Amino acid sequence: MTVKSKIINLGNIVTYYHDEIMNMERAKNIVYAERIRKSRLIPLVVEEIAKGKYVLIEKFEYYSSLLKVLPNVPVPCLIYPATTDIERLIHILKISIPLEKGTSWLFKNEHVMKLIQDYNLSDKEIARLTNYNLAVIRRYILDTRIPFHIREKALEMKSKGVLEDIARSTIFPEEVKMILYEKAILRKGNVCRLTRKKFNYMKVFFSICVLPESILKNTTDLENLISWLLFSNFKIEDHMIYLFNSIVKRQPH
Repeated sequence: MTVKSKIINLGNIVTYYHDEIMNMERAKNIVYAERIRKSRLIPLVVEEIAKGKYVLIEKFEYYSSLLKVLPNVPVPCLIYPATTDIERLIHILKISIPLEKGTSWLFKNEHVMKLIQDYNLSDKEIARLTNYNLAVIRRYILDTRIPFHIREKALEMKSKGVLEDIARSTIFPEEVKMILYEKAILRKGNVCRLTRKKFNYMKVFFSICVLPESILKNTTDLENLISWLLFSNFKIEDHMIYLFNSIVKRQPH
């Protein structure tokens, strides 16, 4: 394997997923810390996938910091020959999970889900290839159809399972899914939180009731309807009382 070093413009380096650093001071501190390292390691590590085109495979936090602070300044890189997409993604996970502490949960989620959705690898296969415990890999599995900001909150709010079920469901229109995602990450104890039980009620409701376009396309009306269903617990108590009374009335006297 021929490995070389070269000065490369950041614009020629691509990533599968980029953790944007919003705080300028944080970015400056990371760049400064990297540049005063006495080990003199070449900071960015890439694979050359085509003439003059590179994919970043290590040093992701530093790369994001450079994009924030010095986007037009070329940087020295260690360049490896191109491998396959799968090999590259596995390598990134091997490096980022234990070492790249500055990368987000979403960063790892994007790479794991790409292996699952694009290359049909199972969680067990990914665990074997990365040499991590299966539980570690499963921590980063969450459907990428779920919006970023929702996925970020999934673990904190303990709503990962419900979110996955919403994403997989064929019962809910997309407009409804977007609202249900938000309801699933509300804090525990909030009467409008989409719990597992209320999710099952919601499936029954939408399998029976077809909402008109006038409600589906009106975000405010749609959210009000869903909030009312959750708040009232789908009027289950009233419904049960109604059933009980109707049965009693039919009994012979």
